Amino acid sequence: MAQWGSKKWAVSSKQVVALEGLAFSYEQVADENTSTEDKKTTNERGTELFPLSFTTVLHSGAGVDVWAEIQSWKALVTKVNYFYLGGKKLGPKLQLRKVAVSNTKVDGKGRLLLATLSFTFKEYDPATASVKVSTTALNVKASTASKSVKKTTNTAAKKATKKTIKVGDYVKPTGSRYATGQKIPNWVKQRKHRVSQIKSSQNKVLLGHPNGINSWVYLSEVTLA
Repeated sequence: MAQWGSKKWAVSSKQVVALEGLAFSYEQVADENTSTEDKKTTNERGTELFPLSFTTVLHSGAGVDVWAEIQSWKALVTKVNYFYLGGKKLGPKLQLRKVAVSNTKVDGKGRLLLATLSFTFKEYDPATASVKVSTTALNVKASTASKSVKKTTNTAAKKATKKTIKVGDYVKPTGSRYATGQKIPNWVKQRKHRVSQIKSSQNKVLLGHPNGINSWVYLSEVTLA
């Protein structure tokens, strides 16, 4: 039926591990960016991180060691892999965020005979994920966000950038996120945008107002185009 890493959902004569209530979505990211005191503009940012959720019923009578299966899933929380449904890849790399156990049945000796596992997966983006993966497990390199932070620690470079860029110049964003917190799509970084307003005290610059992207980015994270 499905597979995520070493875990498989299948129905056979020896064992039954099926998934139910599969749910996922494709959602546009948008925010209200106040470019002036009197006007709000909704700007498209791309799509939200891909979510996936479903449940699995574990039954000892179907050839499953319920407790051992729960413990194996516990060890996989925060791990990342592709999810395959019917042999076809569903979505990007997914991180296991949560495994919830409910509807349990225990025998007179305290052994789990039945349990429902509810899984919550989320697209893994190392630049923005709040739930990190151990470097020993995936050998994850420094994220784009981390590199960006290291670059901005150079105070002299930041001051030089502020002196160089002025209203009317064309620049390209180099950071990973807008000043409002949303992720900057690659297509935005690949284009040049006109500087419409600068707030040096807040380290912010407004790009493309009113006919462009109309978005605030960090002044220290733009470069002259």
